[in-house]
Amino acid sequence: MNINECFLNLSRSLDFSRQGLMRHHQRTALIAAKIGKAAGLQDEDLFELFQASIIHDIGITSWQEKAGLGTLEIDAPWQHCRRGYELMQHNSSLKRLAGIILSHHDRWSGANPSGLVKHHIPLASRIIHLADRVEILVGKKTNVLDQSSSIMEKIRKFRGVFFDPDLIVILEDIAKRDSFWLDLISPWEKECLDTIIPIRRIPIESDYLLDIARLFAQVVDAKCSFTYRHSKGVAVIAKFMGGQIGLPEEECALLEIAGLLHDLGKLSVPTELLEKTGKLNVSEYNIMKQHAYYTYWLLKPVTQTFPLAEWAAFHHERPNGRGYPFSKTDEELVPNARIITIADIVVALREERPYRNSLGWDQIAKIMNELVVVEGLDKDGVSIILDNQRTLDQKWSELS
Repeated sequence: MNINECFLNLSRSLDFSRQGLMRHHQRTALIAAKIGKAAGLQDEDLFELFQASIIHDIGITSWQEKAGLGTLEIDAPWQHCRRGYELMQHNSSLKRLAGIILSHHDRWSGANPSGLVKHHIPLASRIIHLADRVEILVGKKTNVLDQSSSIMEKIRKFRGVFFDPDLIVILEDIAKRDSFWLDLISPWEKECLDTIIPIRRIPIESDYLLDIARLFAQVVDAKCSFTYRHSKGVAVIAKFMGGQIGLPEEECALLEIAGLLHDLGKLSVPTELLEKTGKLNVSEYNIMKQHAYYTYWLLKPVTQTFPLAEWAAFHHERPNGRGYPFSKTDEELVPNARIITIADIVVALREERPYRNSLGWDQIAKIMNELVVVEGLDKDGVSIILDNQRTLDQKWSELS
């Protein structure tokens, strides 16, 4: 699996906003890559810079917070840096990015919560800070080449204050090229990045991919106070079900990854809808239904040779063809997609929600058996759940 493409596509989930799907992380990563290359970074450092820049705002928890970072001068931009740092610190494969994420808004002149100043700030953090601020200055309504001079003028004002003076010199040199600016509005950011960042590949069943999935699952689950362990719960139950039916260990591991990422598209849903105490109206429900569609297309390019996207994204499809968003039929649903569906339903029923308390096993059994009859839910899969209540209770308590 192409790890660059994995990061690039999963990072798109971080760019949902009230204005739609932005491209902030991809464009920031491209600017950072160009600065890093011009600064003489070697391949290993360029790859690390790419990884950090493509997810630099992973600590943002709301669209409101995201909108507050959209101006050049921000009084206190460090809260999301700290949250991102903490996420990385607890992720064994990505821990080395923690310090970069922590300091990606650190100002050259100092007075930073990290206590760092000037060259003590990691070089990758300094590059991302500059790239990030250039990116937010690029407007949508005006030709980007008409904006370039004014953007550079604004950036220069903070030379030696916000930004490393040496990096400003590098930026001024590469920004003389029209292509620098045109790349930022082109649909070919992947191709542009591929010319700079060395491509890395990993086995799809590796722990590295599992750690990436865990990271994004934490971001998704943090979006709503009622689902703080939802993705983890679906992953644990899906992996358990796979083991119960005798799937190979590698396939069970991929089921866990699918469970962790099944709700990735929920980052497209406003928090107020996720936490609404009443019934969603038609318009709100239509917004909610989009999340599985986005999950599919965020994951599809990542695993083109393996049906991980189908397993993860089809959790609201039903064998009777009345699910969403693809209206898949019984013949079109692969067994592992059915496993994720059952795991998702069970975890949702076990969770407290804004409109009800957590349900007990008697209520869950009644609902699940009804879904077998009415919606064609997999009977054998439901039996695995209902026959292992004590084991699943233990697994659920371990997630708390």
